[in-house]
Amino acid sequence: MGRSQQRLKIVVHSRIHLTLLAMHAGEYRINGGIGFSIADPTGELVFSGTPIFSIDDQRADPLSPSELARLSAILHAEQKRQGFATALAVAIGGRMRTHSGFGSGTAISLACLEALHRMNGTAPSPAALISASGRGGASGVGIHAYFSGGCVFDLGRPVGIEPHEPSHQVTASRSPLVLDHLPMPEWDIGICIPLGIPHKSEAEERAFFERTCPLPAEAVYKTLHHALFGLYAAIREADRATFCRALRAVQECAWKKAERLEYGPALAEIEQALYDCGADAVGMSSLGPTLFFLADNVADVVSRMQSARPDCECFLTRPTNGGRSMHDG
Repeated sequence: MGRSQQRLKIVVHSRIHLTLLAMHAGEYRINGGIGFSIADPTGELVFSGTPIFSIDDQRADPLSPSELARLSAILHAEQKRQGFATALAVAIGGRMRTHSGFGSGTAISLACLEALHRMNGTAPSPAALISASGRGGASGVGIHAYFSGGCVFDLGRPVGIEPHEPSHQVTASRSPLVLDHLPMPEWDIGICIPLGIPHKSEAEERAFFERTCPLPAEAVYKTLHHALFGLYAAIREADRATFCRALRAVQECAWKKAERLEYGPALAEIEQALYDCGADAVGMSSLGPTLFFLADNVADVVSRMQSARPDCECFLTRPTNGGRSMHDG
């Protein structure tokens, strides 16, 4: 038992999710995925010790009332389970958008649970926090990148009776099996957030999974081929050209193509604009609508896009091989 704190700030990083994997009626495992942590945008959470819980999401695109209620329930349950005397007042800020492909739900849940423990003088293991959060049901990228950044390739969970569902809906009984957790090369990454394309609600995400899964097994084998021999191997060998080639191939695989088609011509036009401005490869993170891209000169593509598509927020970032940061006071 350590010393309790009265005020704490946790800065969390976004993650890019490249693709989910076993989205078929598999004989071995379900879900799994590959993705990596990026330096920006960040979420900034400030915590104070209080007698009762309160959450103030100050971002332009805050959590919905049902999401806030679910987060509060997770925190109440952990307080009761641990017998903690102190609750939290939570203020959520920063540029990490909700339901935009950045993994904000996982990062915020883990940060709040970690702060709750710190405020009560304990320092739990990552495994304990992941278990308490219930996150990681669809993919292990976000739950592991939260603590140490880098790239995560996971093999999902053993096949059971559960259907394919988005992460927020799955109560994970066990964490996904991590195949590798490795550093990302220091490549410039461009981010493009389409401001005129609404993000998907939780209900829309659930409906998408229900009508899209399960995929044909052959389609999943193709995705896994490009993810393992293309994306993963290119990251291991810091081979940006091969990474770009594999990233383009993944966009045409069944799962990622279905995700992208949810946004119709509007997203395709923005993707084409990125290529016209000099991008070498464009991908969509998770269920989007955020796009990310690589190029010989990412800063130049960002500048061109800012002129060509003022309806998008574009900026340059890099992968980060460090996890969340904590600051007292």
